[in-house]
Amino acid sequence: MSSSFDPGPYLAAGIRLSEARRWWGWRLSAAQALAWRLAGVADPARATQWATAGVTPDTVADCRAAGLSAAEALLWHEYEFDVGEALTARRQGHTPAQAFDLVRGRKPQRQDDPDPFSSLMAFTGGGDPQDGTQRFLARAARADALVMYGYISESWTDDEAVAWARQNIDAPTARMWQDFGLRPHEARRYLRRGLTPMAVARAWWQAGIPFDEAASWAGAGLSPQEATEQRARGVTAEQAETLRALRDD
Repeated sequence: MSSSFDPGPYLAAGIRLSEARRWWGWRLSAAQALAWRLAGVADPARATQWATAGVTPDTVADCRAAGLSAAEALLWHEYEFDVGEALTARRQGHTPAQAFDLVRGRKPQRQDDPDPFSSLMAFTGGGDPQDGTQRFLARAARADALVMYGYISESWTDDEAVAWARQNIDAPTARMWQDFGLRPHEARRYLRRGLTPMAVARAWWQAGIPFDEAASWAGAGLSPQEATEQRARGVTAEQAETLRALRDD
């Protein structure tokens, strides 16, 4: 696309000037904007989400009919499933993480299954209700017992610690993901795929993505290669943060 905004093609496609600037800002051509709008996607950021997940204006209706949102489509994309595979696995009742385990011959994990030992240890009665450790144990009740003890041993029992423990991420590893800039649920997706903080950081470094931008692109659901391509087209880290926020909505 041209580096300067030319409203002509957008106006010819029936797109108002104010809207045209938004589509151009996301580096989507007039033809692409028209196709997405005709498919019922009026927000260029949302269209970019769908496109990143491998969904096109021609296939987005099938995704919506199946109840697949753009954010979930991105999650399937992160777990290396194309749209067709994602829709099939969803019909079988699998989450992306469970389907990923099945493909690799592992027994799928159920995140809502409490660990019996953890449930026993995470007592909620007795003791001082104002005690930070007591509150941490009560709120992180589904986490593995050893994971919880790791946080307690580091005297890290605040709200942030609870969020990381609930993802069953041990305290030292959580600190590394924090340094990279990821949030607990984002880090968990990488861990479920067998990736360590160092491996993820190395991949983004090798792709040439600035360190202070990497978490924004990663949290948005893009791979290092996809982020590189988007940056080359003129999409900014601030826009990546917008995509990241859309996933959390």
